[in-house]
Amino acid sequence: MGLTLMPKKVHHKQKSARYGMKNTQVLRHLNSSELVSASNRFVELLNRLIYKQAYKRFNKRLDIVMVTEGEQELIDLHTHFAIRKPEQMPIKQFVRAVHKAIELSGDFEITNPNYVADADILVDKYRYKLDLIDEGWLTYITKKLDGKDMKNLYLP
Repeated sequence: MGLTLMPKKVHHKQKSARYGMKNTQVLRHLNSSELVSASNRFVELLNRLIYKQAYKRFNKRLDIVMVTEGEQELIDLHTHFAIRKPEQMPIKQFVRAVHKAIELSGDFEITNPNYVADADILVDKYRYKLDLIDEGWLTYITKKLDGKDMKNLYLP
């Protein structure tokens, strides 16, 4: 399964440059290390939801490749995942587990804040994308990596 997650913007206190003025709350994007931490928390939650106690007791884990993207480009940071779904689990149950893990993590956008309810395009309603994939997905998510520098590739 291929999954793309967009992180939420976080509140950040900004101190005023002038003395005596109040602090203001602004939204900022996650930096790269915060995104990696949030993505690892998501992977842990997903493993716990799917494997329950076997995750801790028997070290059962999903096979996952994770790539962060957008640091060098002028686009928002986001994370791509290639996840091997357990063979015995139905796709609908897996999709529900992914959605639940995104909700529990609280670090990623679930719905698009710019979505217009009257629009006919349902794809634009959500800020994450989960699809059945073919072999081209791994090529797509690793397109920015070169052979020597693998700093954005993770195997959680």
